[in-house]
Amino acid sequence: MCLGAIAITLLYVVRMLPQPSDILMGDGGDDVMRLQQVRDWLAGQSWFDTQQYRLLPPEGVSMHWSRYVDLGIAAFLVPASWFMSQTGAELVAVILWPILLGCLAILVIAHATNRLMGPAAAIGALVTFLTWGRLGGEFTPGRVDHHNLQILIITVIFYLSVIPGRPRFFGVMAGVLTAGSLAVGLEMLPFLALIWGMMVLRHAFAEPDVGTWLAGFCLAFAVAAPLLLAGQTPVSGWWVNHCDVLAPPVLGLAAIGIVATLVPVIFASALPHPAARTLVPLAITAGGLWLARPLLLPCLAGPYAQAGEDVRIIIETRIVEALPASMLLKSNPEMFLRVVLPALVIGLLAAGAVWLMRDRIGRTLGIALVQAFVVAVVGFAFALLQIRASSLMTPAIPLLAGFLVHTFATIPRDSRLRIPAVLLLLLAVPAVVEDIGVRIAAPQKMTAYFPRNAAPSGVTTPGQFIQCRTKRSMDELANLPKSIVFSSLNLGPAIIGFTQHSATSAGYHRSTAAFSNGVIAFQSRNNLRDALYSSRADYLVICIAAAEEGMITHLEDEGWPDWLIDVSDNRQTVRLFLVDKAALEREIGRP
Repeated sequence: MCLGAIAITLLYVVRMLPQPSDILMGDGGDDVMRLQQVRDWLAGQSWFDTQQYRLLPPEGVSMHWSRYVDLGIAAFLVPASWFMSQTGAELVAVILWPILLGCLAILVIAHATNRLMGPAAAIGALVTFLTWGRLGGEFTPGRVDHHNLQILIITVIFYLSVIPGRPRFFGVMAGVLTAGSLAVGLEMLPFLALIWGMMVLRHAFAEPDVGTWLAGFCLAFAVAAPLLLAGQTPVSGWWVNHCDVLAPPVLGLAAIGIVATLVPVIFASALPHPAARTLVPLAITAGGLWLARPLLLPCLAGPYAQAGEDVRIIIETRIVEALPASMLLKSNPEMFLRVVLPALVIGLLAAGAVWLMRDRIGRTLGIALVQAFVVAVVGFAFALLQIRASSLMTPAIPLLAGFLVHTFATIPRDSRLRIPAVLLLLLAVPAVVEDIGVRIAAPQKMTAYFPRNAAPSGVTTPGQFIQCRTKRSMDELANLPKSIVFSSLNLGPAIIGFTQHSATSAGYHRSTAAFSNGVIAFQSRNNLRDALYSSRADYLVICIAAAEEGMITHLEDEGWPDWLIDVSDNRQTVRLFLVDKAALEREIGRP
């Protein structure tokens, strides 16, 4: 079964090979920027220096990204470069790195589901992985950002918490992987806290071996987290209280959790009642949070606290992956239904199957199902606040899908229920559900929720993707002298990744200016003038058919500014304007 799933994955790679440039361009700006970060590191930039100096040069922008992901990509890129061109080696890396992670995910999901319910359930889990875009789609060629690695890590942690046997070893593995997940990024922090809390609760009710699991988990986490922080952070940054990376605030939370967990584990005989084993860690946690409040309070506002109000509004209303369900249903209902509907259908059908099988579910499987439903519900709730949080439920959905097939396998072959059960199983296949979601959303796709009927920045419609972030559009900029190019938010990473130029715009929250240049600058003539001046841009590039093209029409209607000179010539996908810096300074009134 695993070999079959891996073969399907590799066939998908073969199908994409005729368009290698599209693979290198990646599915999004983060994939392109990640590849550029690897290039910069291999070209001599320090391991501890993750500044992107070609974004708002010369100072650059802090990317707050983990070098550990860069190391995985480089493990393929460097050996390939010994035998191939740089472009060919990069193509190998951006194909093999996500495919390796995907194959590991296949092995983990199939093995663990088979351990819990047998081979039929493993088939159901693998079908879900391969056909749900939110899960298997993160492991396709070009996806070199850290999201797929994070999904793989939390999937392993989830199964380590429910598979029986070897509790000490499984706990140690889970502790190390939890530290690794936090070192890569903090997006999965709610999932990690949830699994940790459920394990503490299971220990409170005296489940065998959970205390041993928790002891191994806490000790491994206590050792691995500081080591991983030291391995990717310079000594000068060890004590900086960042809220968006593994730093002292996260280590403080971890220390509180470790103490709150180990006390009832160590003194289990003195705390025989579940209520005591529950209240003691809660009391220790509350006391620890109170003592650590000077360290933790600045982080309560979230990772965007240091960004300006305008940038927070952009993130919360115009970056598609950060949109809440209410806004996404209006601006891009197709995406919302493709991401959420498969999980919702599988979850509801699995709940019905649990009710039907309630008298035939063993203790181990029952605990696994309870954890899966809790993870799915919490992940779904977070997804309603920000659609990217749907990743939190990805470990649970294959298990629930596997249980559906497991339930079907218990129906006698001569039963009349088998035909309707088959139909329900087909309905639960994510590819089928996504197709239904697309058909539902088609009449209202990309509605006029945003001003001027424009898709929000961060949403790349098919037309924009074809015309903008492609090799052709980058080639149209390649004959310029090395310059600083001003562009919209979506185009900035591609300019850095596939031309020799520097960019002024990209969606990274540590830079208010990079966000503002990509969105706010295109809202008025004066905003554009001031942003061009402050960024020291040499050229303005506008993607034809993108929302920002309306700004050029607006400028033409108002009266063409003398500080923009159209040099588009015969370019087909972009409009290009030379910035007359002398005229710009005269209008602003600065010598």
